[in-house]
Amino acid sequence: MLGPLAVSGVTTSGHGPKVAALAALIHLRPGRSAEFLCTAMDPVNPWSTRTLQSRLSEIRSRLGTAPDGSPYLPRPTHGYRFHPDVTSDWQRFQDLATRGLADPGAGTADLENALYLLRGKPFEGRDLAWADAVQQEMISRIVDTAHTLAVRHTEGDHPDLDAARRAALRGLEIDETSEVLYRDWMNIEWGAGNTAGVRKAIARLHQVARTYDISLEPVTEQLIELVLSDQSGAARYARSPRT
Repeated sequence: MLGPLAVSGVTTSGHGPKVAALAALIHLRPGRSAEFLCTAMDPVNPWSTRTLQSRLSEIRSRLGTAPDGSPYLPRPTHGYRFHPDVTSDWQRFQDLATRGLADPGAGTADLENALYLLRGKPFEGRDLAWADAVQQEMISRIVDTAHTLAVRHTEGDHPDLDAARRAALRGLEIDETSEVLYRDWMNIEWGAGNTAGVRKAIARLHQVARTYDISLEPVTEQLIELVLSDQSGAARYARSPRT
């Protein structure tokens, strides 16, 4: 889900996209009823029970059974849910990010690995009404992870500004409106003495602000002033927490 939606064993032809979307819905919203699934898959013209059962059969056929002999999509008892062995890149991302954020030392590698899972924006290329909330949750978590990683790479006696830059820019690929990541980017370029890089970050931020009609946060405006005048307080503002 961290990019174009794809399910192992499910093709992109025929009913494949709908089958993949239904599988993602069951994975992200386990325990839901058939009625819920029918409505969520098409709020305007809800699926019929027959259509739902047909797509569920396709999922079962494609995924098969777990090593313990249980089907990966069991018959429902209290709603539809997958076998515990069924996982996703989003679940893996959460595990890595949670562990990495909790450990300021050794956890940095976990944050790197979490960002490595990204193939693009969550659900890229699909407009699924039921996915709006989880998509925003994913983007927010990705931004937090990228920001934390960028800050960690700029701290300490031996900062790695290249790694910090990669983290900030990776996050901006997912959310081009994230001001905290632009502040990270500006701080990184300012710390590297890269005036052209500072101006590039500011220009891109201003362009995004115009495109989306966004008013910049005061802390961002203050940082822009500081880095353009090359004053020494820039890093403090760049690392201000998100609010």
